[in-house]
Amino acid sequence: MVVFMPRFKKCCCCLSLRTGSLVIGYVSMVLSCLALTGTSLSLYKVVTFVDSHKDEGVADHTPEEFERVALSLYITHAYLLLVFVYYFVISLLLVIGVHLNKSRILRYYFNAGLFLFCLALATVVVSTVFLHFVVTLSLLKWCLIIFYCLIMIRSTYLEMEEQSKPREFEMQNLYNPLRPPHTLYE
Repeated sequence: MVVFMPRFKKCCCCLSLRTGSLVIGYVSMVLSCLALTGTSLSLYKVVTFVDSHKDEGVADHTPEEFERVALSLYITHAYLLLVFVYYFVISLLLVIGVHLNKSRILRYYFNAGLFLFCLALATVVVSTVFLHFVVTLSLLKWCLIIFYCLIMIRSTYLEMEEQSKPREFEMQNLYNPLRPPHTLYE
C-alpha cells in the first residue's frame, strides 16, 4: 500500500526547505532538552513524595493504591524520558544531515521520525490513562507538530536527491567514450 504525502516547496511559506529543516532540528533539540529537564524534575518530585509518605501513607488511599499509583507514575516518567532522549538523538541526526547535505541521513531521520511519531501516539495513550487531560492535549499537539515536521523533512530530502541526480547524469555523459567528439562545421 502506498501512502501519498504532500510535498512542500517552502517551510512555513517563507523559508527555504534547508533553513526550515535546520530550524526544526535546532528547536527540536532545545525542546527535547527542556522536556527532559521537566520530566526529570517531575520524577524527582514523585520520588521525594513517595519516600516521605511511604511510612505514614496518604489520607483516603490504601497502601496498595498508593504503591500502584507510584508505580504507574514511575513507568510513565521512564517512558517519557526514553522518548525525549530518542527525540534529542534523532534531532541531532537531522542537524548533522542538513549541514552535511546528505539526503541519506535525512531519509534515516524520516524513518526514525515515523517511529517517534508512533511513540508519541503511544505517549498520548499512556498520558490518557495515567496523567491529566491537559498533558494529553499538549502531547496530541506535539504529535501534530511532529507530523508536519516529518512532511517538511521528507520534502527537504527529496529536494536534495533531485539536486544531486542531475549532476550524476551530467558526469556520466561527460566521459561517455561512445559519444562522438565535438567538431566545428563551417
